[in-house]
Amino acid sequence: MENKNIIYIIIAGLLWSLVPIFVSDLFSSISIIMIIFLRFFISGIILLLIGSLIVYFNNRYWEKQKISLKLILKSILTRNEKFYNIRYFTYLSLLGFFGVILQIIGYFLALKLTSVSFAMIGFQLSIIIIAVYEHGIRLEKLDIFKILYLIILIFCISIIIYVKSQEVKEVGTPELLIGGIYVLLFALCISLLNIGINRDSYSEAEIKLINKNSNYKIVRMLFKISLTFLIGIAFLFPFLLFIFFVPLEINLYKEIKLFFNQFANIWSILCNWEMILLIIFSTIIPYILIFIASFNWIPHNLSYGQWSSILSIIEPIGGLVFGVLFVNEMFPLGYLVIIVFLLIISILFRYINESRNKINAYILIGQKQGFMKVIQLQLLQLEGVERVRSLIGTHDILIDVKTNSIRDVYHLINEELKIIDGIESVDILFIDKINKYT
Repeated sequence: MENKNIIYIIIAGLLWSLVPIFVSDLFSSISIIMIIFLRFFISGIILLLIGSLIVYFNNRYWEKQKISLKLILKSILTRNEKFYNIRYFTYLSLLGFFGVILQIIGYFLALKLTSVSFAMIGFQLSIIIIAVYEHGIRLEKLDIFKILYLIILIFCISIIIYVKSQEVKEVGTPELLIGGIYVLLFALCISLLNIGINRDSYSEAEIKLINKNSNYKIVRMLFKISLTFLIGIAFLFPFLLFIFFVPLEINLYKEIKLFFNQFANIWSILCNWEMILLIIFSTIIPYILIFIASFNWIPHNLSYGQWSSILSIIEPIGGLVFGVLFVNEMFPLGYLVIIVFLLIISILFRYINESRNKINAYILIGQKQGFMKVIQLQLLQLEGVERVRSLIGTHDILIDVKTNSIRDVYHLINEELKIIDGIESVDILFIDKINKYT
């Protein structure tokens, strides 16, 4: 089953890498702001409808626990404990505007002002930024394989910059520099998205419903990403008005001005076949594939998040190759082969790093009488706890934990488990590093 889900992640990455192909012709006559608006507004509506249909069929025809839309809407008002304890609406707003909309603005302007290969630097920079961030907060250590992985990315970035610097006469130095600023904006925003998207906490009521009806998990994911898109679009308009009246950068100002002029022709733009392909094949389908992979993932060996991190390099590899093949990207074949080969090798190093750093721990818990359900719900909310099982015998609960190090296991036990009311004893049954994937 996991092999099948890994394929879904790879396909999703390849579909996202087709974005430069779909937008290359659109850039010549349509504002990038219009492309972004239609892409995420329509995709958000469609994903919201799909989620609503699942709720409708679940409640009306399927013999499962009813899913309450009220519970989903109520969760927006709660706090996200895994993301600095901010309100869930604020969390979605940050991901929607900075993580999605502003990210794509940077990505599209980098594509338009420079080239596909130069814009792909943003993906590799974001991986480096996330690695530095995770090391800084001690979420993941930098072992030799992680260092080699980052060195390869830096080397590939250097090759791309060198090749593009030789084309300065064709592109123009100012355009390349401004494009570089947008690449950096893109890298920072996609880093925020990748860091924040998985830091999503469930309320106790949601955990209870998931245990009774697993369909709620995919419904929640559909609603989450659709609301992220739609809220991001809502915050886009104040941003556009600000830049329109205070033009900080001429290229973005021109795109915004063109967007307002083209708004009357929005329907004809939406019916453009490249626009339709962009929405369906590079937005809706890849997100659905990611939902399916995440929903069906069995927490054995490497997790969904780990494989998603390992395969994140698929999109820049695909974008670089497809850009050369289909967007008339001028890039020396020898350098292209070297970069693709190195990026594929980097996937292997990333896999080894994830395998070596992650630790499986099975922890036995003894609890006071009458606390079973309350404790189980609290355990499921803890970072690193993958599964909670009830036992009969000397212990009452078995939890399956995946962490980055033994230190994190003991932090979980001493700082989080032992302070939960109702827990009497905590014992480590087994700890083992993950050495291979089967």
